[in-house]
Amino acid sequence: MTSAGLGMRGQRVRGGVHADASRPTRRRFAALVALFLLVIVSVIPWRPQSFYTGGLDPVVVAKAAIAVVALGGAVGLTLFTRRRMPVGLGPAAVIAVTLMISLLGGVVAGNGSATAVLVVRVFIVMATLLLLLTNAPWDRAVAALLTAMGILAVVAAATGARTLVKGRLGGGIPEIHPNELAGLAALPLIALVVLILRRGVRVSAVIASVVLFGIVVATGSRIALVGILFGAIVALVTNGVRRRGVLYALLVFVPVIYGVIVFTGVVDGLASRGGTSAESTALDSRLTGWRVVLGWDWASWQRWLGVGLSVKEVAVHEKWRSSQVLDSSWVSLLAQAGLLGVLLIGLLVAWCVITAVTAASRRGLLLPLLTMFVIRTFTESGTVDSAMPFVLFVTLSALLTRRSRQASGPPGHENQTRARSVTMPGVR
Repeated sequence: MTSAGLGMRGQRVRGGVHADASRPTRRRFAALVALFLLVIVSVIPWRPQSFYTGGLDPVVVAKAAIAVVALGGAVGLTLFTRRRMPVGLGPAAVIAVTLMISLLGGVVAGNGSATAVLVVRVFIVMATLLLLLTNAPWDRAVAALLTAMGILAVVAAATGARTLVKGRLGGGIPEIHPNELAGLAALPLIALVVLILRRGVRVSAVIASVVLFGIVVATGSRIALVGILFGAIVALVTNGVRRRGVLYALLVFVPVIYGVIVFTGVVDGLASRGGTSAESTALDSRLTGWRVVLGWDWASWQRWLGVGLSVKEVAVHEKWRSSQVLDSSWVSLLAQAGLLGVLLIGLLVAWCVITAVTAASRRGLLLPLLTMFVIRTFTESGTVDSAMPFVLFVTLSALLTRRSRQASGPPGHENQTRARSVTMPGVR
């Protein structure tokens, strides 16, 4: 064979590898991280405590443009990919029905236009995520998403260091709430715990874990710390201790944590956030908003269909305020899509938990992440919305479908996937 023929053959082989989602190259992984970054930037709040109620403004247009660019990038990558990874669409169908219920409720409530815009945005995000998940094996896709979250968390924390003067670390670029920043850092941290349990103590993983844990502590987000604790415990139970170095690290780590709890004021400071009554007042306010939604008449259409996806707060009759934000995915979902929406999403979440427990090859990573997700649903909104919890929800539910779990790969690929279970940048 001539040198020209060999050259053409080499190009075909290289092109085939680059276009094979089951064997992602570093370039493909970097593309996935970049596209996931665009998705995250398009869903995280750019203006804390500000909610979309209709109309257009520069922020709304910019976020929509980024979402469309991410979708276009996902479509382009998918078209370039000749061999894709199958992903089940059952969970997406359940979410789509929930969105239609919310849209119907919004139309009946006279809130149709704002709800329609948000529903379209959610569909764009969901379509982008499903396309991206077909472009790499499940563990690499999750690693790309978590890498994007970690990068954005570090950038936001570094640029928002000045907010520590006010007591809690928030994002600078982008300007995000401390709780949102904690959520971005917590999930990659749990994945790093899984990585350490499976591959042993490595300097890079330990440094990254310390940085992310420091960010979470600085945000003062207690629910994130609780989620990390339970996520780490689930990770330990599902993955076990496979290396001696990990056992030694645990023997050192446990006394250190005990000393921090007993001999420092870190835990008390997080519990009281300075010893003021502001947190008990905030809890009372949150419960007041919940009682309003839970008190809707059983015979009303609001109770069954909700009043639209754009509803993030409800009117209350209090001395110092007239409205209250619904800081709970379940209460928000009840307000936005009614009991029908809560029932559908509740069944889907329950299915995810059961499937994650029984999916041996994916349990070690997906179950700890799902633990964190479920805990946050009770105190933070966004499970069915253009928000970060929704990104995680769609990703986990799609990867737990039978079609995704039974995806065929090249000889030995499934065994390699089970052996890796989770990877982070630079770790193959």
